[in-house]
Amino acid sequence: MTIGFRHVFARAHAWNLARAVRVAAIAWIAAAFTVASVQAGERNPLEVKANMLFNIVKFVQWPDGATAPKGEMTFAILGDDELASVIAATFSTRSIGGRQVFVRCIRRVEDAKDCQVLYVASSETTRVNQVIELLAGKCVLTTSDVPGFAAGGGMVNFVQDNEHVRFEINPGSAERARLKISAKLLALARIVAESQ
Repeated sequence: MTIGFRHVFARAHAWNLARAVRVAAIAWIAAAFTVASVQAGERNPLEVKANMLFNIVKFVQWPDGATAPKGEMTFAILGDDELASVIAATFSTRSIGGRQVFVRCIRRVEDAKDCQVLYVASSETTRVNQVIELLAGKCVLTTSDVPGFAAGGGMVNFVQDNEHVRFEINPGSAERARLKISAKLLALARIVAESQ
């Protein structure tokens, strides 16, 4: 049985073509995983802030009786911005210290009195002073990413530092609200005092 030159060449060509297709497919899959892993490493700053806030809340202690009877934790969002939406999505599926987190979106500052954490959205910049005055002495952790929030009497303020998200804490405001912030958390924060 003799095999012609053309037949051998055709089989070799078909084998090389199939091999080339397999190599190309493997390279494409590897490239897709590489792109996915790079994108996972590049976190959205809004997600970073929401997760930071979630972790900050873990290091705050409320006085006895400051949480709901069932031990639930209520997180209120005053106003609307992109971060508020991400925070609502982040917190609504989690628990903190065994307590289920409930997220409420509110329009009136008065509705924040019964919550444990309040996020003030950037849409409420003009009402920041009203929020701080109305909640003075209440056991509500006030948070925002409005510039100057902590220096104005808020408790936790997110700030952008070049490419990094940082947070400021005003311990004086937290103490007046009878909230205890862990020394470990304070060591990581920029400490600010209220501007006079």
